[in-house]
Amino acid sequence: MSNTNILFLAGLAGLATLVGVFLGSLFKKTEKNIIFSASFAAGLMILISIFELIPAAAKDIGLSKLFFWLTLGIAIIWLADWAIPHLHSIKEIKKHQDKHLVQISYLIAIGLILHDFPEGFAIPSSFIDSSSLGFLVVIATFIHNVPEGYILTMSQTESCGRSFCYKAAALSMLATFLGSVLAINLLTVFNNLNPIFLSLAAGAMLFIAVHELLPESFKYHHIKNFSFGIVCAMFVYFTLGLL
Repeated sequence: MSNTNILFLAGLAGLATLVGVFLGSLFKKTEKNIIFSASFAAGLMILISIFELIPAAAKDIGLSKLFFWLTLGIAIIWLADWAIPHLHSIKEIKKHQDKHLVQISYLIAIGLILHDFPEGFAIPSSFIDSSSLGFLVVIATFIHNVPEGYILTMSQTESCGRSFCYKAAALSMLATFLGSVLAINLLTVFNNLNPIFLSLAAGAMLFIAVHELLPESFKYHHIKNFSFGIVCAMFVYFTLGLL
C-alpha cells in the first residue's frame, strides 16, 4: 500500500465526522434527543477510553507514564472548561442553558480533535503490520466517526450552530489526516509518540464524559432515554469490536 493511498484512506475515515454532523443537523434538538445524544456520547467515550485507548497506551509506556499523560489530558480539558466561559462570544449569550451547551460543544470539539489525531496515527501503523488490518482500522474509524459527528450537533444553539459544527468536524478530519502524515514521516523516530497521544485522548474523553455529558443527560430525569443511549453506545462499541 503506497503512502498516497494510505493518506487517502485516512482522509476518508476522517470525512465520516462531517457525515455525522450532516445527519445530526437533520434532526430537531429536543430534550429527548439531548439526553440520548449525551448518554450515547458518554457511554461510547468511556468504553473506548477504558477498553481501547488506556490498555493500548499502558502496554507501550507502563502504568506510571500512562497516569501522567492521562492526568495531563484531563488537565488540558479542565483548563479549557475553565477558560471557555470567559470567551467573548459566550459572554454575549443570555440564556444559561445555551451558555452551558456552547461550552459543551467547544469541549466536544477539542476532545474529538485530540481523539482523532491518534486515530490517524494508528492507520499507517496498522498498514505496516498488514493490509487487512489497515483496512479494518479504516473501516472501524469511519463507522464510529459518524456518531461522533452526530454527537457534536447535540449542542447546537443560535450562537453556536451548524456552521461551528461543520468547522469543528473539518478540523477533526484534518487531525486524522495530519496524524497519518506524522505517522508516515516520523514513526521510526518517535516510536513512543502514539501511546502518549492515546493517553491524552483517553483523559480528555473521560473528563468530557464524566464532567459534562453525564450531568447533562441526568438533569432532565428521563431514565428511559438515558438508558437507551447507554445501551446504543454499548451496541455500537461491541459491534465495532467484531469487525
